[in-house]
Amino acid sequence: MIFKTPRTIWATFGLAILLLLPGCGPSGEDKALIQQGIKAAEEAKAAASRAEAATKRLEDLASRLELAAKKADEASAAAAVAADRADAATNRATEAAGRAETTAKKTERIFEKSLFK
Repeated sequence: MIFKTPRTIWATFGLAILLLLPGCGPSGEDKALIQQGIKAAEEAKAAASRAEAATKRLEDLASRLELAAKKADEASAAAAVAADRADAATNRATEAAGRAETTAKKTERIFEKSLFK
């Protein structure tokens, strides 16, 4: 409840009556201040609306950045797998080259032995 005591009620009622009496209402300066207050409140409301829109845009941007980071992590994992596969292929090729060299040396020795017989 706004009014807690009868004294407060009568004080508020008396103030309302004084504002209604001629010459007891707000002065021109008071009216100007009230208008400035209303204008400031409207500007604050507009600024709050713009801030809310900016917050929404930032949240959207953060969401897109998070998605891009997730995709980058996935791409990085795929690149690591591809690098491992390439490394394995290189190792197999090196082993195959080693076996081919061994086979070539054996073939050469057999050929040399056949020539000297």
